[in-house]
Amino acid sequence: MLKIASSKKGGGGGFGVKKSGDAQVAFIGFPSVGKSSLLNLLTGGNTNSKVASYDFTTLQAIPGMMVIEDARIQLIDLPGIILGAAAGKGRGKEIIGAARNADLILILIAFQYDGSIDFDHLFQIRKELFDAGIRLNQKPPRIQIKTQTRGGIGFTYNGEQIMDKDEVKSLMNELGYSNAAVYFFEPNVTPDQLIDYVLGNRKYISEFVVINKSDLEQHTYTDKEISEIIGHRNWIKISALNEDHIDDLRHQIFLQLHLIRVYLKPPGEEADMEEPIILKEGDTIQKLCEKLHKTFLKNYRYALIWGPSAKHPGQKFNTMEHVLEDGDVVSIYLKR
Repeated sequence: MLKIASSKKGGGGGFGVKKSGDAQVAFIGFPSVGKSSLLNLLTGGNTNSKVASYDFTTLQAIPGMMVIEDARIQLIDLPGIILGAAAGKGRGKEIIGAARNADLILILIAFQYDGSIDFDHLFQIRKELFDAGIRLNQKPPRIQIKTQTRGGIGFTYNGEQIMDKDEVKSLMNELGYSNAAVYFFEPNVTPDQLIDYVLGNRKYISEFVVINKSDLEQHTYTDKEISEIIGHRNWIKISALNEDHIDDLRHQIFLQLHLIRVYLKPPGEEADMEEPIILKEGDTIQKLCEKLHKTFLKNYRYALIWGPSAKHPGQKFNTMEHVLEDGDVVSIYLKR
């Protein structure tokens, strides 16, 4: 069931946007790709995001709230990014700082009047975000480093590796380590990943590409060609002008956030199937208890679960480590 709602507030204006809702999505794109128009469409038009045909219309971070498939998703329209943003040009550090807090980054590019797609903007935005320490569509590298008092740099690993022992030793020395045991849990760890792990200030965020102004499309590209250029299939063509595929984009945002809906069944009562608790894939009973109230953590006794994650209806779980799935119905019993 598709439900859409909006809020003029959604968390406040400026760049200090307070995170609210079940997830936050940041819109990033060059000026005049249609971010403001898209935000207004997704939130029903009830935001303060200005729309005009000239550059730099949006001068601050504009929040809005979208409700889809029972999840409240905060959308942030950021000012148009420009080259040199990572170094602070054009309020770039503020824009990227706001993007670092997001759960999903929507990169907007657009068709041009000649029917081509400005893919260069996509690659430039990715570079600016990379230079600012944002790693798109990556997972944190699984590396372990234990400092030691002597022995130099020891290196052990799992699977084939790009770097050999001497390269790891040299890089670790450059990063300020003289004595340490280094272990790579996975194959083909790159020098950049080792640097990222040591620095420890990287943000790992999913990317979804929106190609706006499809009303200008002249069928120059096949879907396969677009996927190959972008590097993945997480993209969609829309027309904010004609409101084409806006509902499809709403659904894709929900899917890209990897949210799940869990329904509560108070002991001895019927389940509330109208207002689910929104969690993320991989969340456990403990995360559900944390979201409800600290009392549920402190006094947890056991839970009964009906749904996809249970082997049989009403399966009992004494610990809070069980991973929940979309559509689960949960009864939590507390200590008296």
